[in-house]
Amino acid sequence: MQDEKLSRTAVVVNAIGAATAVAFSVAALVDPTAAISIGADSPGIDLYAQAYAARAIPLGAALLFSLAGRRKRALLPLLTVSGAVQLGDVAIGAAQGIPGMMAGGSALALVHLATAGHLVLRRSRFATAAA
Repeated sequence: MQDEKLSRTAVVVNAIGAATAVAFSVAALVDPTAAISIGADSPGIDLYAQAYAARAIPLGAALLFSLAGRRKRALLPLLTVSGAVQLGDVAIGAAQGIPGMMAGGSALALVHLATAGHLVLRRSRFATAAA
């Protein structure tokens, strides 16, 4: 299969998105109340920050590594999972009334899933041309 090819703009925008998600998770580990406007004594706030970081840091790092590497075969599944995770964040933000989480998650989901869609279309065109 042909390696995935992305424009420099797509790589940069997705890298910024992944780095932003990682940065927010690290910030939430340092101060769980920084990301959401609830009191520090709220039950589960530390657990929430740790659970968020447990998935955001490795997923963001894997996506950044794949975007930076020469071979990009893992991009489609990583972008798809990253987009799905962001949609989950949108749903959580909506349920909890956190507008920033809804807006940020929506933007990152759009970027990751649109890029994944672009890769699917390229694969389809490549397969059609090869046939």
